[in-house]
Amino acid sequence: MTLEQAINWYVRRKQATGISFSKGYYLYRAFLRATGNLDLSRVNVNHVSQFLNRSRASTTVFRVKHSLLRHFFEYWAAHGEISESLMPANRPPERSTFLPYIYTREELHRMLRLVPTCITKNDKIHPKTLRAILLVLYATGASACEVTRLVCESVDLQNCIFKLPGSRGKTSRSIPLGKDLIRVVQQYADWRKRVETQGDRFFSRMDGGFISPRAVQRNFERLRRKAGIAGFRKSSQKPCVRDLRATFAVHQITSWIKKKEDLDVMLPALAAYIGNAGLESTERFLRLTPARFQDALNKLSPSRLHARWQDDSRLLKFLTEL
Repeated sequence: MTLEQAINWYVRRKQATGISFSKGYYLYRAFLRATGNLDLSRVNVNHVSQFLNRSRASTTVFRVKHSLLRHFFEYWAAHGEISESLMPANRPPERSTFLPYIYTREELHRMLRLVPTCITKNDKIHPKTLRAILLVLYATGASACEVTRLVCESVDLQNCIFKLPGSRGKTSRSIPLGKDLIRVVQQYADWRKRVETQGDRFFSRMDGGFISPRAVQRNFERLRRKAGIAGFRKSSQKPCVRDLRATFAVHQITSWIKKKEDLDVMLPALAAYIGNAGLESTERFLRLTPARFQDALNKLSPSRLHARWQDDSRLLKFLTEL
């Protein structure tokens, strides 16, 4: 069997499951062009290494390519066409240096007050809709993708529940709403009914059309600039709408610390509420809690938290500037 035959067979098998598998197809064709249409049994680890290292790809791109090739060769090794997987060592994943911006409550209030002034004549999102979206994002920790996909049938105001559809990396879930948020959502629902807004989405444009997460981001960016929120000093990362998720988590954890709640009990609840698949992804928000609460954090969960955030000097410097 030649390499080209093996690629065509493998891609057709993947596509038969209902996926396009276009990324894998183009990668395998590029590998075929670089290596030549050898007999599959003659392909060796050097061919793969040269292909992966021929361009200065980022670690993320390298790992994606490595994964696709690894699955390809493991499939043919399992079917006896090659003696073993031909993969060189993978690059270790890069540790993310991204630090979300944690908005203060004063900054949030400032942006909400400015919402009516940031809508242009060409905007199809009503100020009341944008304000309600931002409040829901901050008060639930949901993503813009989840909130903009929320349909009317999933808003249960009688039982104070949102049934969020989920998105990549977050599970679908039903979450209870606090009384303050219920009041905001009820006021928006009443207004929506008065103006007879069309469409199945709970948050929709004035013409009833779908509001995309990108549109929310654009409007938020305009609002952030007008509110004069520039972000961290000497940082190329500008505050964005997704930082409302981290802000919700940090403000909630801060509130629990003040109340001396047990974080070992509350963090799993927070993870489930915001749709994180694992607890570890939620515990990272502890690193963003203001430094003035370090002693309280040590008393609440000293053994588990110490190694995760206390020794990070860069992080502690960031926390002291909140």
